[in-house]
Amino acid sequence: MKISIIAVGSELLLGQIANTNGQYLSKLFNSIGKNVVEHTVIGDNPERLEYIIRQGFERFDALVLTGGLGPTKDDLTKHTVAKVLGKELVTDEASLEYIESYFKEQGQEMTPNNKQQALVIDGCKVLPNKTGMAPGMLIEKNDKKVVLLPGPPSEMKPMAKNELLPYLLDDDSVIFSELLRFAGIGESKVETILMDLIENQTNPTIAPLAGTHEVYIRITANSDSKNDCKNLIAPVKREILDRIGDYYYGSDDITLEEAVISKINETFAIYDGVTNGALYTRLKNVDQNNVLNGLLPHNGLFIDTTDSIHDQLFNAAQYVKDLYQTDLGIVLLHENEDVYLAMYDGEVLNVDTFKMTQSRNLLRSRSQNYAMIKLLKWFENR
Repeated sequence: MKISIIAVGSELLLGQIANTNGQYLSKLFNSIGKNVVEHTVIGDNPERLEYIIRQGFERFDALVLTGGLGPTKDDLTKHTVAKVLGKELVTDEASLEYIESYFKEQGQEMTPNNKQQALVIDGCKVLPNKTGMAPGMLIEKNDKKVVLLPGPPSEMKPMAKNELLPYLLDDDSVIFSELLRFAGIGESKVETILMDLIENQTNPTIAPLAGTHEVYIRITANSDSKNDCKNLIAPVKREILDRIGDYYYGSDDITLEEAVISKINETFAIYDGVTNGALYTRLKNVDQNNVLNGLLPHNGLFIDTTDSIHDQLFNAAQYVKDLYQTDLGIVLLHENEDVYLAMYDGEVLNVDTFKMTQSRNLLRSRSQNYAMIKLLKWFENR
């Protein structure tokens, strides 16, 4: 099933609100193996909306529209869809009763235009709105599906998940993806290393995606079941990790800091002369087991900053470890474009380095990811 998601509302085009509905619906449909192939945002203009709907019928199996079901004059979605389908709008008595009871319970007078919210397309499957007023609709015609959902996310999300999803589950083939996450490597380098795999992809497909100082690779398979998709993905994932596995930290929804903290079974404290405390903050925010116990900024009050960089690393690691009485002391320092990461356990000082330009203000921001990837590898091998 090929799905087009159409978000209706001039406020989206004006940038007054973000189109979070599209993102939510794509994830929801993908979870049941439905293929979203296009997102469209259209303003409150019936002629343009009619054009988009007519074009959509020629190109897709299902159109899912959000927004434009309310009581005001610019809420024209169902009127436009009804026109395209050659159908009338009729009052859904159950929805009207629900709307009237809401106003009665609130002790408010219901204005006549609120009755418009109970209008539905003749012959549709009504999707109850249990968190708002305007019902949703599912219409099937000539093997095509049209779905109308309310615009407010608080109404759209539960309706899509609880009322719509059961009608979309069928015997179609399944689409399943795994998102591999990498840090400390650039998108262009990833693409260069994996170019032969990308150029020869069939099923599964491989798509590199750029994040904030991270790179993601989405592997998507199409088969008869989720398990078959996973079996198709597994050898491709192994080949990718054989090539760039040193930068891999996890899949799907895990964050880099969560991956690092999950590998640490010892208490530690950080002496930070690079990220201005940002590394500590990211790790501490996901530290459910309270293994990160303290932070110190780089300062001559704590260690002699005129010593060699390696002496500073050792002294700082020992200082912060003793101060917070932790198992480990971790240090980040830099000299020009050389960033040093050290870890001291009371016996051995491990040191690693990487280059980081300061000219584009990347020292503090990108160094966090490079440091965490190196910490992750250290802790995996402890």
